[in-house]
Amino acid sequence: MNVCSQIEQFIVGEILAGGRERLEPGEPLVGVGGLIDSLGLLRLIQFLEETYEIHVGDGDVGEENFGTLERLTAFVEKRRASDAS
Repeated sequence: MNVCSQIEQFIVGEILAGGRERLEPGEPLVGVGGLIDSLGLLRLIQFLEETYEIHVGDGDVGEENFGTLERLTAFVEKRRASDAS
């Protein structure tokens, strides 16, 4: 399973508690109109750090990196690559 699918599955199953089946890649996750509240965001960060063995800093959390599933996937993949080197 690829990174995007794993993250989507976690958000849908654990944060949104199965209220939906899928997320659109450009759908807002955080910020105004976002699907994830502050508690959900903390759970998502913990999932990302444990699953992908990356560090998510305070400056990383925002619409630029966490705004959509598409941006979040790109952030995780970039962080994995930089943390591995």
